[in-house]
Amino acid sequence: MIVAQLSDIHADGSADAMVRLDRVLAWLKPMRPDAIIVSGDLAEYEHAQSYWAVAERLDTTGSPFYVVPGNVDDHHEMGKVFGVQMGWGNSRPFNCVGVVDDRVRVIGLDVTVAGAHHGEAAPVLDWLAAVLETDGPPALIFQHQHPFLCGIDGKDRNICRGGDGLAQVIMAAGDRVIGLTCGHVHRPMFTRFAERPATMAPSVARANRLRLDGKDPDISDPPGLLLHHIQDGRLVSHVVMVG
Repeated sequence: MIVAQLSDIHADGSADAMVRLDRVLAWLKPMRPDAIIVSGDLAEYEHAQSYWAVAERLDTTGSPFYVVPGNVDDHHEMGKVFGVQMGWGNSRPFNCVGVVDDRVRVIGLDVTVAGAHHGEAAPVLDWLAAVLETDGPPALIFQHQHPFLCGIDGKDRNICRGGDGLAQVIMAAGDRVIGLTCGHVHRPMFTRFAERPATMAPSVARANRLRLDGKDPDISDPPGLLLHHIQDGRLVSHVVMVG
């Protein structure tokens, strides 16, 4: 089973943003993913127009897709375009859950904080615990802000706070959770969180440079995505950069 992950599209009404998304989706098309998850920051400006443009392109993939908000998304406009499909009501958080081919659950968490760049897990923990307690296949959890330290200069100020509580809920679920993934920093990453694989998808929008320990190479990466391959309960995540 393949779950494709896009993140940080940052559609803004410009042709350039859509060209980058089109390049990623063109690469993805032959893979025919069983589902697509989008881990936030779908649009940054011209939100109403941008969400319709992104939704139209996702519809053409033929794959079911699931989205959560990021810190630059407009929840009102996002809800008008994606709300019915995601099962959102009129109030946040805009979480979502879906079962893919009876083999994997994808659980999207809205950890955004109004007017802030950091995230906060506390408001969604009870909901997540209740979902994980229900019968269903193993779950891949996705959200926008990262709940683990990434080490990139300045980016950990905008982490998802409440990570300890999130980790406790995931560990209590046992083998019902196979991993967690996010976006937000515009770089691919791999680590462990709550004793499980944790990943970050590259961005469709312009990547941030990799700043570690004060070192700052002048490198601009192409758009990219993650492919999560799930087989016999094992999760392997592949980075794809679409140059």
